Amino acid sequence: MKKFLLMCFSFGFAISVWAQDRVVTGKVSSQEDGSALPGVNVVLKGTTIGTVTDTNGSYKLTVPSSGGTLVFSFIGLTTQEVAIGEKSVIDISLSADVTQLNEVVVTVAGGLQQKQRDLGTANTVVNTSVLTAGRATNLANGLQGKVAGLQINATSSGVNPDYSIILRGARSMTGNNQALLVLDGVIVPNSMLSNINPNDIESINIQNGAGAAAIYGSLASNGVLIITTKKGKKGAVDINASQTVQYTQVAFLP
Repeated sequence: MKKFLLMCFSFGFAISVWAQDRVVTGKVSSQEDGSALPGVNVVLKGTTIGTVTDTNGSYKLTVPSSGGTLVFSFIGLTTQEVAIGEKSVIDISLSADVTQLNEVVVTVAGGLQQKQRDLGTANTVVNTSVLTAGRATNLANGLQGKVAGLQINATSSGVNPDYSIILRGARSMTGNNQALLVLDGVIVPNSMLSNINPNDIESINIQNGAGAAAIYGSLASNGVLIITTKKGKKGAVDINASQTVQYTQVAFLP
C-alpha cells in the first residue's frame, strides 16, 4: 500500500512539474529586409531565463505555464516586449533604433578628432610653418630633424624614391618596422613623401604606441603619420607664390 501511494505521489508530482513549464519557439527577423537576426537576446522579463537566436534567427525557450513577457533586444535595434499569453510560437521583427545608432562613434583614419590630452599615445604635431622653414623641396626633406625619434631615409634612387620611416627605433630584426602613412584619411605608400609639396600641408600628426594600432589597426603598430592637407577657407582670396630650383650633377663618369 505504501509503495502504491508513493508511486501515485511521484506520478502526480511529475505531472505537476510538467504542467508548470512549456516551450515557446519563434524566429526574429529584420523589419527592413526580412533577413534573419542571429544573436538577439530573448529573455523572460523579470527573470534570468533567456537565450539567444541562432544563425537562422530562431530561438527556443522554456517558460512557466503562467506565461509572462518576452523581451527581445539587440545593439542598434529597438527593444520589444511581447506578452506570451497562450501562444507557443512568437515570431517578431525588429527595427533599427536611430537613438542608439547616433550614440555609436565610428573611428576611422582621418575621421577622428580628439583633444591631445585625451589621446593615449605619444603625439607630436608639425604644422606647415615648421615644414617650410628650410624651403624643403618635398615632405621627406621637410620632416628631417623636426620630430624626435623620427628617421626618414631614402631606400632607392630616382625621381620618386621609396623611403624608410621609422619611429623611435626598429622593433624587429626581420619584421616590418615601417610607420604607416595616412594622407587625408587614405593609406598611401611611403614613396608619396617625395610627391607632396610641404606648402600644401596643413599639419602632420605623428602618433606612436599601442594606441595608434588600436585606432588604425595592426598596420600602425610601428606608429602612424597622419597628414592633413590644406582646404579652402571662407574669406578674402590669399595667393602665395614660391619657386625652388634643384639640380643634380653627376659625381663621376664610368
